[in-house]
Amino acid sequence: MQNNMKAKVITIVLSCLMTGMQAQNTDSIATGLTNFNDTTFALGGVTVKGNLPKTRVKGDAMRTIVAGTVLEKAGTVSDVLKRIPMLKTEKGGAVEVFGRGDAEVYINGRKVVDLNELSRLRSEQVKSVDVVQNPGARYAASTKAVVRIQLVKAKGEGLSFTENASASYQYGTTLTNNFDLNYRKGGLDITGSFWNGRYDGLEVHQDNDLTYFVGSDKYVDLGKQFMEYDYKGWSPQIQINYMFDDNHSIGAFYKYDRKPKETYKGWLNTDIYANGEKTERSESDIYKEDTFKKHIFNAYYNGRIGKLSIDINVDGLFNSSDDDNSTTETTILPDGSRTQSLVNNLTINENNFWATKLIFSYPVWKGNLSVGGEYSHNNRTDIYSYNSQLNLPVKATDTKIKESSTAGFVEYGRLFGRLFAQVGLRYERISNDYYNFGKLDSEVSQTYTDLFPSAVVSMPIGKWQTSLSYRRDIQRPYYSQLSSSTIYINRYSLQSGNPYLKPTYTHSIVFNTAYKAFNLSINYAHTKDVVTMLTEPFPGSNDPLLSLIHPVNSHDGYDKLIIMPSFRPTIGVWHPMWTAGLILQNYKTLTAKGSEMTMNNPFYQVIWNNDIVLNNGWRLNGGIQFNSKGDYDNFRISCYMFRTDLGIQKDFNLKALGTITADIRCYDIFNTAKTGTTIYGIRELTVENESRRTFSIDLTWKFNEARSKYKGSGAGAKQKARM
Repeated sequence: MQNNMKAKVITIVLSCLMTGMQAQNTDSIATGLTNFNDTTFALGGVTVKGNLPKTRVKGDAMRTIVAGTVLEKAGTVSDVLKRIPMLKTEKGGAVEVFGRGDAEVYINGRKVVDLNELSRLRSEQVKSVDVVQNPGARYAASTKAVVRIQLVKAKGEGLSFTENASASYQYGTTLTNNFDLNYRKGGLDITGSFWNGRYDGLEVHQDNDLTYFVGSDKYVDLGKQFMEYDYKGWSPQIQINYMFDDNHSIGAFYKYDRKPKETYKGWLNTDIYANGEKTERSESDIYKEDTFKKHIFNAYYNGRIGKLSIDINVDGLFNSSDDDNSTTETTILPDGSRTQSLVNNLTINENNFWATKLIFSYPVWKGNLSVGGEYSHNNRTDIYSYNSQLNLPVKATDTKIKESSTAGFVEYGRLFGRLFAQVGLRYERISNDYYNFGKLDSEVSQTYTDLFPSAVVSMPIGKWQTSLSYRRDIQRPYYSQLSSSTIYINRYSLQSGNPYLKPTYTHSIVFNTAYKAFNLSINYAHTKDVVTMLTEPFPGSNDPLLSLIHPVNSHDGYDKLIIMPSFRPTIGVWHPMWTAGLILQNYKTLTAKGSEMTMNNPFYQVIWNNDIVLNNGWRLNGGIQFNSKGDYDNFRISCYMFRTDLGIQKDFNLKALGTITADIRCYDIFNTAKTGTTIYGIRELTVENESRRTFSIDLTWKFNEARSKYKGSGAGAKQKARM
C-alpha cells in the first residue's frame, strides 16, 4: 500500500513511473503434459517425490510446487511469491514479473483485486504457483503476465478461524489485524473476514534534481523532499459458495474498503542554479488529506452439462476518493527578499464499473475448445479545482469518461503425443466518450478495435522441459494519465495528464526450459508507442523556470531481451535459490542538450535466498539482492542497490486449540537499499530515495483451519486495474 500513498504530486508521478476456491475446469491448458502430471505428488500427508522439479514447465506456465516443500512454511502468500523465479513483490504491493511488468494474480481462478489479500493468506494453504509470461486469449490483451495460485483442497466441515496480528517499525509503527471465520457444511461454504490497520509515521525522503537549458544557459534545480503520512483503514468481506454437486456451483463475494482519513505533511525545498550560480530558493510546506472508499462485488455460476463446461461471472466495482491539499510556498532571492503564496487543490475521483464474462469449453478432436466473451462499462469522473492569489497557468476541470469494452475469444489446445499446443485469437473493442464540463469532446473521444493472436507449444526434449510462446498485447493508458487537469507542485513544476495518449503495443516471444533444479527464461519483446513521462518547458509560459511533467507516447519503437536463469537445489536442511536477471534494450530518447540518445546500458540483478529448516518447528531465512546500474525501459538506474533480509519463524502446537506461528524479520539490515533513477527528455529529472531498515513481527493463530471453495473468476479485470 505504501507505493500508493507517496506524498505530494511529484512523488506520486515518480512512483507511477516506476510503474479459497477450486481450479477452473474450463482452462484449456489443464491437460498439460502427461510427463509432468500432478499425480507425481500425493497430498495425503503431503508428500512430494524427490525427482519432481520444484519449478517446471506446465503448458503455458512455469509451475512451482509449494505444498510439501519448504515454501509452504514461508509465511504469507507474498513471502512465497518472493521465492519464486522471475517474481518480485512487497507486502501489500503489486506482483511484478521481471522484465514484463505487473502481473494479474488469480487465486483458484478468482481475480485478486486487493493485493493485500496476498499478505493475509498463509503459505501452507498454497498447492502450486504458475507464472505465465505470455497469457493466452482468455485473458485481456492488456495483461502483461499472469500468476495463478492454486490452493490446497479444503478438508473437513464445521467452524474454523485464522487470526493474524502484525506489527512493523520503520520510521513509525504500523499495526494490522486480520480475522477470518469459515463455516462449511455439506455443499455450503461461508467465509467472513475483517481487516483493520493503523499506519503511523511512514516517511518519504527524496532528492529531485532537474537539469535543462534555456538558450545557452544551463539550469539545475536541486530539490529535497520530506513527507510523513499516517492513516487508518478497515475492510470487511464475505463470500458464499454452494456446490449442488461436483458439476454445479454458485457463489457471491462482497468486499468493502474504507480509509476515513489519511494525512500527509512535509516540505519540498528547491535551490535554482544558473550556470553554477544560485539564483533563488523555494521552500514549500505541504499538507494533504485523503478519504477513500471502495465496494467490490462478484457473483458466479460454474458448471458442467454433459461435456460442456460453463463459467459465468458478474462483477461490480464502485470507488471514490477526495484529495484536499495545500501548499504554502516561500520564494527567497539572493538579496534575502521573500515572497509567500498559498495554493489549495481539491481533486475528486469516482468510478462506477460493471462487467460480465461468459466462457464455454468443450472437448473437440482430442483437445479442448474454449470460446467466450466479456463486456464492461465504466463511468469515470475527475474533478479538479484550486484556490490561490497567484496567477497560475492552471484551470479547474470537470471531466467524465464513459468507456465500454467488448471482447470475444476462441482458444484451442491439445496434446500431440508428448507435444502440447495451444492457439488463440482475441478480439477487443474499446470506445470512450470524453466529456468536459458535461459536453462531449469528439476530438479526444476514441475507439480502438484490435485482434490479438497468441500461441504456445511445450514438450520434453530428453530430460529438459521446454516451452515457446508468442503473444501480441496492449497497454492502455491509466485513467489518471488521461486527465486534462493541471496540478500545482511548486512555482517551478506543474503536472498534467494527456487525453491524447495512444495505447502501447508489444509483440513478445518467450522461451522457458527446466532441468531438475535449474530453470531458464528468455523473453524477446518489441514495443511501440510506449508511454513515458516527459518534463519540458510549460507551453505558452514566459517563465523559463516553469516545467510541465506529463505523459507522452514515445515516437520510436524499441527492442528488449530478458534472460533469467535460476537454480534451487536442496542440500540437507538448507534450501538455497540463486536467481539472476539481465535486460538488454535499445530505447531511444532525447536529452537536455537536444540530441538523441540510445539507452542500451545492460541492467542486471542477482538474488540469493536461503531457507533453513530446523527441528521443533524452527526455521531461518535470509536473502541478499543486488541491482546494478543500467537502463530499464525509459529509466536509467543511477546507483547500485544492495539489500539484506533476515528472518526467524517458530511453530507452537496448541493441540486442540490449533497452532500459533511467530515470525520475526528485519528487512534491509544495513540500510543499503537506496535507489536512484534518471528520466531523460528535454529536461532531465533525477530522483534518489534513501533506504531504511524495517523490523516486523507477525503472529498467526489457526484453529481447525479450512479454506473457502469459492470459484468466481471475475470479469473486466484489466479495466478495474486501470482505475
